[in-house]
Amino acid sequence: MLSLKQLRAAQSAVNESSAFRALGSVDARVVMASGKSVFLATFRAFGCADVRRIDAADVRDGDFTIDMTPGQWRDYLAERESGGGKSLAELDLERGIVKAANPRKKQDFFRYHQSLQQFVDALAGIAPASWRSDRLTY
Repeated sequence: MLSLKQLRAAQSAVNESSAFRALGSVDARVVMASGKSVFLATFRAFGCADVRRIDAADVRDGDFTIDMTPGQWRDYLAERESGGGKSLAELDLERGIVKAANPRKKQDFFRYHQSLQQFVDALAGIAPASWRSDRLTY
């Protein structure tokens, strides 16, 4: 299950991380859905500018949606925290967890995948100092 408190902690972690900035500029509005809980994370330049809870009707404001059940999010974050687990890109290729209004928006997910993966790894409680390129596989 995702919470606004967890997402804001991940926001702080990536905004303070030189490893996150080194991945390059990100321009994306990412919806993260977990059951009835829906959040929008706005990435601009080299950081996460905003994280907020949104209504399901506002999902259209995002460039793409990462959609998992609360149980899937819990399991995924636990796997990432333990040093395993697939990347978001791998999960999308296997299970189609990323939804987008058009193919270009879906391509943006893959364009920014490494930055988004670091955000989700921060969400899992992984310290920025431990972010390694081998955890960012495709």
